[in-house]
Amino acid sequence: MSRKVEFLYLQQEDCVKAGGYDMKGCMKATERSFFLHGKGDFILPGKPVIRWGGPETEEKTGRIMSMPAFLGGQKYAKELEDMDLIGPINTSGIKYIPSKPHNPKKYGLPRANAVIIINDPDTLMPSCIMDGTLVSAMRTGAASGVAAKYLANPDSKVMGLVGASVQGITQTLALKEGVPSLEVCKVFDINPETSKKFVEEMKDKVDMEFVIVDSAEKAFRDSDVISTATMAKEAYVNGEWYKEGAFHCEISFWDTPPEALKAMDFVVVDSWYQVKHHGVDVSCRAVRDGVIPEDKIRGDLGEIIVGTKPGRQGRKEKIFFNPIGMGIHDLSEAHRVYENAMKMGIGKRLPLWENPILG
Repeated sequence: MSRKVEFLYLQQEDCVKAGGYDMKGCMKATERSFFLHGKGDFILPGKPVIRWGGPETEEKTGRIMSMPAFLGGQKYAKELEDMDLIGPINTSGIKYIPSKPHNPKKYGLPRANAVIIINDPDTLMPSCIMDGTLVSAMRTGAASGVAAKYLANPDSKVMGLVGASVQGITQTLALKEGVPSLEVCKVFDINPETSKKFVEEMKDKVDMEFVIVDSAEKAFRDSDVISTATMAKEAYVNGEWYKEGAFHCEISFWDTPPEALKAMDFVVVDSWYQVKHHGVDVSCRAVRDGVIPEDKIRGDLGEIIVGTKPGRQGRKEKIFFNPIGMGIHDLSEAHRVYENAMKMGIGKRLPLWENPILG
């Protein structure tokens, strides 16, 4: 019996060919993982994080996170089909993601890079090793889009965006996918050239009018849907900026101060367990420091998707979505790309060994 083990290797260009930039597909994969999280059909340990100091150092000196996960779905195959989501996964994997804030300016490299391993469900040998940078960026945007689909007012017209780099792009693609009624995007970046470059890139990709504004406040004021996606090292958001019915997605750590959450009717996270474990997100700090009561955290988005917790119950409710990012999102989206690559014959087959020396 052959004991040779091979895996499919997908570099970033392969992931692109296999649909890695397909936000509609990514949204389905990400919503699938939220749904299965709400059903409890997952395994997701707390993220191990390497830091060179406390949590506040992540935006200065960097970090390394590893995100192992298992995602099922077989028991819910019919429900996934009825929701027009992708089918079951029933396997495990891990994302390894180092991030160094000085990379873009110092080396011309992305701030973060990632590698994802998908395991064979029977042997637990690697079936795929792939670039995870694109998956990570896309599923982060998609999480916001899925949240907006369930929590924003469905006739929202105006989006406010603070931070116009890579995540600004995926946030905009996803929010428009989640809330198709959006017509205008007001964008602010601390670097005006970044805003201009963003508008040039996005105007032919998304059916919205793009307006560059000169302050974060202007991006917030009168916006129905807001995304903050920056590397800010200190808070700048004011709770008085929100209009009635606003939905704000905060994927950064330090943009919004805990005090601003007093303006919100309730807060939704992707996993309150994971948010508390990481200990950095504003929702966690707001509860920890007694700024808001813990019962203002409505629950996990998956619970709202499966109907065990209520979502928006009135047009005037102000809702804050504060995801930490879960490995099940990466696994779900990576598995979608991997399956596409297998069908399309994309990638390289590489041996782990011809015959194991040990074992």
